[in-house]
Amino acid sequence: MLSISNPNNMVPLCDAMLELDILAQKLVPYASSSFSCFSKLTIREADFEKRLSIQYPGNFLPNLVVAERHRLIQLVCGHNKSSRVIWGSWFPTSDRPSRDKLIDFLVEIRQWRANSPATFACSDMVELFDSIPLDMRPLPPLACRLPTNEMALNMLMYNTFVGCSLAMIATTDVDPASHELESMNLVYQSLCITAGLMESRNDQSENRDKPCDAIRMGISIYIYQIGRRCFSRAWQQWMIAILRSIGPEGLSNGFTSANTLEIMFQLEAKIRLHTTEQRNNIEYSPLGCIRDRLIPLLLPPGSDGQQLAFYLRYRNDEVDGSERAVEVVAKATWKQDIFGKMESLELNVYEAGISGHGILQERPRALALFHSWRSEVDKGWHGYLPKDVQDGFLVMEKVSHTA
Repeated sequence: MLSISNPNNMVPLCDAMLELDILAQKLVPYASSSFSCFSKLTIREADFEKRLSIQYPGNFLPNLVVAERHRLIQLVCGHNKSSRVIWGSWFPTSDRPSRDKLIDFLVEIRQWRANSPATFACSDMVELFDSIPLDMRPLPPLACRLPTNEMALNMLMYNTFVGCSLAMIATTDVDPASHELESMNLVYQSLCITAGLMESRNDQSENRDKPCDAIRMGISIYIYQIGRRCFSRAWQQWMIAILRSIGPEGLSNGFTSANTLEIMFQLEAKIRLHTTEQRNNIEYSPLGCIRDRLIPLLLPPGSDGQQLAFYLRYRNDEVDGSERAVEVVAKATWKQDIFGKMESLELNVYEAGISGHGILQERPRALALFHSWRSEVDKGWHGYLPKDVQDGFLVMEKVSHTA
């Protein structure tokens, strides 16, 4: 029986809450944690190192891998604000971690890798193509079937956060080539891991019907996130096909992710067609610099099932004095059937040369556009949920403060 008087009994529940909390913050842009404000059992940035960890007996590989995953989750939660901004490239410059903080996060997560031998026991398989130029790597990628799905998901989570960090560091580089190349290399590793996971989806040797599967970050979350860091159009097309083959996955939806990225890739192709200036790293990526690419911001679906996505881009000029923000390039709304086919797509483009119209609509200001949304989710992702659900969170918060 669960009992707060015995904290060890609460650790599994706590970790399930953290899984849900992390996933929800990825699905609700700009959202903070909904659990850290009222639960003394969740991780806070100041004291996450002191938190209890799950202990597993013996050296049974699956148990060791799960224990390593929980330590990775604890690390990410310990850097809650920084990790959210690193994941969500749409944040304005003023919200982003300093270069030093980004590097500190990289150092810590790489230390986790060095101390996670069970997860990376077969890393040589995943790193097989690291020495081969990006344009010569096979596609479809070689399927890396790891001993357990947990190992694969751990590696995907690690690669994604490291890749996000490198891409954000590159935005401050005079020459972003080295960091962007490393980020693209991690993307290819993730494609190989994903190919292996897709091959083993119907493998009955592992019980995939675990109670917490629906509140965990699955394959589609990672593929969607790394989509903007592809090396080539061929990589993008392979990702779209994989997302469509995954379809609904727990709280995420591969169909929606595929549609969001497909619109973005088409917009980027038009931008490249109408861009005359030469990119300084075009020789290693025909898609240009990662920092010049679009950033997808997908909002949770409305009650009528309508999907809404914005496509942003970094701005380099100052806005409102000291605020450097991102600018809105396009907005898309659509509905989709049960097979993911888009219906009633409406696309508003605010970029000259790619809109297809002589007169452009006035470009919305990103800061003003998301001001009310950010206010709603600033204290937690539950801010976008129905009023009665939000009231439930407030009751839980009061109980935690009086306990």
